Amino acid sequence: MPTTLTLTPRTAADIEVLEKTELAKGWGSLERFRLRHKKYDASWSEVIDRDVYTIGEVAAVLLYDPALDAVLLTEQFRTCGLKYDDATWLVEIVAGLIEPGVAPDETARREAREETGTTISHLHHISTFYSSPGGNGERMHLYLATADLTGAGGQFGLAHEHEDIRATLVTFDDALAACDDGRIADAKTLVALNWLARHKPRFSPE
Repeated sequence: MPTTLTLTPRTAADIEVLEKTELAKGWGSLERFRLRHKKYDASWSEVIDRDVYTIGEVAAVLLYDPALDAVLLTEQFRTCGLKYDDATWLVEIVAGLIEPGVAPDETARREAREETGTTISHLHHISTFYSSPGGNGERMHLYLATADLTGAGGQFGLAHEHEDIRATLVTFDDALAACDDGRIADAKTLVALNWLARHKPRFSPE
């Protein structure tokens, strides 16, 4: 019979890291962990090796104008498609790396200014999640922000970070349709737009 989802209680004590080795260091770091972990029968697993690639923690924010029923999306080149010979200029929500000592919400506000020229105040936290848990250490802090987006859009980005970003204001209905027809292929953007589809009445204009 179906039941409600309950999480298995776990702590760091259920993992024994025997060795950690940095295999490569560049924009991100590639580390190999030799470890064992507690199993569901309370025994310990065999010793296993797992590689984890991490650039850092990320803050991302979906910018939504309830009065226009529109969202502000970005488009820029990403290297993820090189392995598959794909030309990955991806449509995304605003996002950026969290610098040491900076809060996720402040990072979201900074990136909104840098990538779209939009100043936001109140942020609604959607979720904190691991974007690719099999071998990537990225942890995502996902937000929604309402803003007056009248006249928003254009070209943005920081030259010293080699950014070339196009911001486009689109209707929410078209953005949601783009999740289904493949125009949007970025995970955090899919999550944020589908979350808003379920919760949009909460952000309707008075």
